[in-house]
Amino acid sequence: MTSKLLSVTAAALFALSSATVVFAQTATPSTTPTPAPSSTSSASTPSSAMPSKDELKTARQACRQDAIGQNLKGQARKDSVQSCMQQKYPVLAKRKTCHDQGTAKGLEKKALRDFVKQCVTAS
Repeated sequence: MTSKLLSVTAAALFALSSATVVFAQTATPSTTPTPAPSSTSSASTPSSAMPSKDELKTARQACRQDAIGQNLKGQARKDSVQSCMQQKYPVLAKRKTCHDQGTAKGLEKKALRDFVKQCVTAS
């Protein structure tokens, strides 16, 4: 009986201390001020660094809206969106070129991924 009570108490204390540590870890970063990402400036100017997923999503939506505004449909719309994205982010065009070169060499999966990384950084 005493050992059960001791075990339950130890488990409860462990759970409480774990919850406190998790809460402390999540609360600390939110108290420090973080600069807001400026998606409008990076979407309008070409960037040589790989953009974040949110930046890509926002830019792709803008490119789609431009293509819709031009009444493009089907493959023409896809091509328009792709060229728009490559103009906004030249690194995407370089990655595509490197990917096509690696595929032409017959590379797959990890070898292809490593080739693309090396190719992009070499240029």
